[in-house]
Amino acid sequence: MTSASELLRQGRRDEVWRKYCGFLDLSLEEFMEIQRRLLMEQLQLMSRSKLGRILMGDDPPQDVEEFRRQVRLTTYEDYALYLNEKREDVLAEKPVAWAHTSGRSGRYKWVPYTARAFTKIGEGVLTAAILATARHRGEVRLEQGDVFVYNAPARPYTSGYALRSVAELFDFHFAPPVEKTEEMSFQERIQASFQTALRTGIDIIGSISSVLIKVGERFAEGGGGGDSSLALLLHPAVLFRLGRAIVRSRLDGRPLLPKDLWRVKGMLVGGTDTDIYREQLKHYWGVEPHEQYACTEAPNIMSTHAWNRRGLYFLPDVCFYEFIPEGEWARARADKTYIPQTVLLDEVKVGPRYEVVITNFYAGPFLRYRLHDLVRFISLRDDETGIELPSMVFSGRDADLIDLASFTGLIDEKLVWQAIANTGIAYEEWAIRKELLGKHAGLHLYIELKEDLPAEEVSRRVHEELKALNPFYADLESFIEVCPLQVTLLSPGTFLRYMQEQQAAGADLAHLKPPHMNAPDAVMADLLHLSEAMT
Repeated sequence: MTSASELLRQGRRDEVWRKYCGFLDLSLEEFMEIQRRLLMEQLQLMSRSKLGRILMGDDPPQDVEEFRRQVRLTTYEDYALYLNEKREDVLAEKPVAWAHTSGRSGRYKWVPYTARAFTKIGEGVLTAAILATARHRGEVRLEQGDVFVYNAPARPYTSGYALRSVAELFDFHFAPPVEKTEEMSFQERIQASFQTALRTGIDIIGSISSVLIKVGERFAEGGGGGDSSLALLLHPAVLFRLGRAIVRSRLDGRPLLPKDLWRVKGMLVGGTDTDIYREQLKHYWGVEPHEQYACTEAPNIMSTHAWNRRGLYFLPDVCFYEFIPEGEWARARADKTYIPQTVLLDEVKVGPRYEVVITNFYAGPFLRYRLHDLVRFISLRDDETGIELPSMVFSGRDADLIDLASFTGLIDEKLVWQAIANTGIAYEEWAIRKELLGKHAGLHLYIELKEDLPAEEVSRRVHEELKALNPFYADLESFIEVCPLQVTLLSPGTFLRYMQEQQAAGADLAHLKPPHMNAPDAVMADLLHLSEAMT
């Protein structure tokens, strides 16, 4: 099979687009046909494995409808006995790699990747890179040797395997080099990547949104991209880049920003805060962020923005998708004996939230697996672009919802994040929980500020934004006749100190920061103790 690099060398850019982005030309019927075909192949593979027989029985389903009737919804607990021990003997195909993500309990969730799945991860990154740099349908702006700054956790996280996989498929110039990334801590990798980029430039950047925001803030505050050696600063390419950037920033009458140093073609980002900080990312980096939705269990990019960046579109050949409607998972949340029903992509509606359920392709282990991720579809087709597929936005996780009162609706992380951002208050980090505030249950926001404001003022402004974003929340204030939000200010440096202590204790990278939503009592006690000690 001809690689993307070879196709570009031959000037066959149309073929590159069709191979990696052609799914955006599919009709919904064609999309569903690919889904059904690959599902049937997967079920045949799984039927020959011990794990498949445990989940499906001895007679594998013969069509999609029978599959949904016969196979129950699953969670990681259904696989933990085998995957935690990396039991390859129960799998449909021998894996070439094992990735992990971090579960709620702080224990790893281990996921096997077959050779075909590993290749698909890289293809997904290429798809995202092409679309992130495209300005219209069919445009392929990738070039061999494009500098790719990739700030994400290394193997055995999926992001690390994604880096390895795409490196086998396309001739990017990675900063820092792939072979060096796993020798560094996450912070060292971020610093090294931007130091290298002072010399090489940046064509494509892939990162968590919050990392790029932090880098942009540091530039805006005069801190630059990190400490650089004298030898690096005296390099002719670096001197030229810095001089040109300073001129640009001074002509605009503002501090030096990343966009002055680098002309980025495409920005691949992820994270629940991406949509909230879209304009800030564009301000700092000079390019519109291009969002993807992925997970370790998939194990690929499941959906991505098109070139217009208005919604995310599912890729048909990553896994089989089902969706639990909001009413169904809310009912199951209240009644543990209730089995929620699912719909397929050609049955979703605009407006309500859905929980995503996946079934692996390419001999992956997961059947009807609940991700606990919530998405909301914003259109069923886009007449402007001619894309005939539903597009969605990521809404949060059902485990991170706060049910404040039966008539307020469920409050998710994105809603709180948006409310805080809308206040314009400068802050470092936050956490929020449902607690008993006097006689009534309410929201307790713990927040570390970057400016001097009283807790009452923070509470008032966040409360007003929550009311504006969620009218049901506003109704609660009228009903109980008190503000259902309390704010506790944490001392400067509290969250940083917490993360340092977690790291020193050997905590996994994913568990260094306390959760934004519903942090356990022990975590909040630690934060409060640290805050008090730093006053």
